[in-house]
Amino acid sequence: MKNNKRVVITGIGPLASAGIGKDAFWKGILDKQTGLCQKEILIEGELWDKFYFHKLNGFDISNFGIEDDILNDIMTWKKGKEDRDLFYLLAAIKLAIDDSGISYDRDNNNVGLFLTVEHPGFEPFCEGLLKKIFSYLEKHPLGGEGFSKSQMFRHLYEGFVRNGYDLQTFMYLHHVAKAFGIHGYSMFNNNACASGLFALESAARQIRCGGSDIVLIASGDCADTMFKHMWFKEQGLYAEDGNMKPFSKNADGIVLGDGASALVLEELDHALKRNAHIYAEYIGGGFSLEGWKVTMPQIGSSSYQEAIRSALNNAMVNPEGIDLLVPHGVAIKVTDGYEAKAIIDVFGKNSDKPLISAFKPYVGHNLGGSAILESSILLLAMDSNLIPPTLNNESIEAKYNINLVDEAVEHRIDTAMKLSCGFAGYNAAAVFKKIH
Repeated sequence: MKNNKRVVITGIGPLASAGIGKDAFWKGILDKQTGLCQKEILIEGELWDKFYFHKLNGFDISNFGIEDDILNDIMTWKKGKEDRDLFYLLAAIKLAIDDSGISYDRDNNNVGLFLTVEHPGFEPFCEGLLKKIFSYLEKHPLGGEGFSKSQMFRHLYEGFVRNGYDLQTFMYLHHVAKAFGIHGYSMFNNNACASGLFALESAARQIRCGGSDIVLIASGDCADTMFKHMWFKEQGLYAEDGNMKPFSKNADGIVLGDGASALVLEELDHALKRNAHIYAEYIGGGFSLEGWKVTMPQIGSSSYQEAIRSALNNAMVNPEGIDLLVPHGVAIKVTDGYEAKAIIDVFGKNSDKPLISAFKPYVGHNLGGSAILESSILLLAMDSNLIPPTLNNESIEAKYNINLVDEAVEHRIDTAMKLSCGFAGYNAAAVFKKIH
């Protein structure tokens, strides 16, 4: 039996270097406010390394109208340690709920919840553990009379047993669900950079099967920690000048981006009954998994093309029906070439339609949060019929055979597609359409 339930987006909650909240965020995008800054990593006052990232400025969880009792309960549980991964998710969801104007019975509902962050809390845990080890060794030097392996272990265990438990991703679902009174189907997924589009499809299926009328999706990443930066740099995948240059001759890697975003998904009739503002309908997605290498796509395969064509097929849209295409645009040459090949295989070489714009140069690479954050820009572009240009695209690589929007374009956007090709071969495509 064909399921006729339709899924629409009625709330957007972004917080990133471009701004906090839908209006400030969109203004920041149009004003090209990237929030790019440089962070120095100091060890005992000595400069170890420095890197650029897109910084979220002015963030304070107490400014989002979340109940004090909830925040106090979280801080008590976490023994006074601020968990920015969690706080970013809470803030994004609150922004999206407020934007949507949605209401529900907090004690009895079937509201769904989907979260995605790449290993939340892990880097602060590692940094804290290292500092705790150093502090113990300063008091009890290795090999000295006061040094004891068992006492050191006890010292670390007592300081980090709760933090270690909190690394389990179900704890993030728990804290968010408790904060907002969510009692429906929940899931935490991690499909690398494509996580958000996998979550979007799963959330849509939950609505289409009749399990929920409302589903909240939130994703994000804290970008100013050293471990991710060091790893990307050691792999030769980080842009040292701080500028992401997708599909450029000069592309030399990613720049991390701070922040999070959330979407409110609703069943169409549910949204219409309350006269909600509808940004777009989610009409279909396509997905594939290469299972080949971690940092390199499977060159020569048709995996990405299959995901894109599957999304078009599921959405019942022809390639020429897409007005705007937002690629992954990761500014790593091998991946850019792989993605460009998939795009021209489906849409043709140097085609005038769809218009193509890559959004990472505005907000940085938000890793597991990137797909939803960039989808938020896409949805705001659809809502405004205004396409922001791709930044830093002065030297587009001609051999890729794709045209990028290089200045803001007023253009009616009825149907748009977001692409993601994540590490470890997670490929995804999502199609959005205006409700007429």
